[in-house]
Amino acid sequence: MVLHLIPGLLAYGLLRTVRLPLQRVMDISSAEAQIGVTMTTIMLMMGLATFAFARILDRLTLRETLRFTGLARFDLLAALLAVAFWAVVLVVPRILGYEDAIRSLVERVDWLALPSWHFQLNDGFRRLPLAVGAFAITANLVCEELWFRGYLQDKLSFLGKAGWVVAGLLFTLYHVFEAPIVYPGFLAGLALAGLWALRRDLWSCILLHALLNAPA
Repeated sequence: MVLHLIPGLLAYGLLRTVRLPLQRVMDISSAEAQIGVTMTTIMLMMGLATFAFARILDRLTLRETLRFTGLARFDLLAALLAVAFWAVVLVVPRILGYEDAIRSLVERVDWLALPSWHFQLNDGFRRLPLAVGAFAITANLVCEELWFRGYLQDKLSFLGKAGWVVAGLLFTLYHVFEAPIVYPGFLAGLALAGLWALRRDLWSCILLHALLNAPA
């Protein structure tokens, strides 16, 4: 379970400590320092960790790893379910209206509130050069899904039928570096974990993740 949270805590710490030094040393914008360098590096580390852990800890070959992580197959039904899950995640919070209340509670916790420089408050992705933004978004979608769905979720199988729920909530908690934005949308994490539990198709999870991120 700790492995679910370490990348988020690392992102939280690095965003607050290396943003300004990166801007000065590399002569880049705040958005590039936060997303193009810090967050993209963490995403790539998760992707690499997936293959490293599978090889070293699980002793899987590359071909076995591709099968284990769901990269070696594409399931059309899973893709259709991804679209259906996306619609549910959009509609349910609007009907129940709980997101504003959760956001308000999160923002009352000083260390979870977003600082004024945070990329989520400043249209960070839109301020990036096109190539940098495209690479950052791709790394985010693919590497998060590889790490959280393709590798870690099955490690929670000891929890039985509740494993996918815990995986979804841990994925939400991992986003401590942007808690007021992500925590109210915890249903998204549950949808991603549920889709993996049902179909074990990583490409459809990536599709769902992309759809969920699109409005932002």
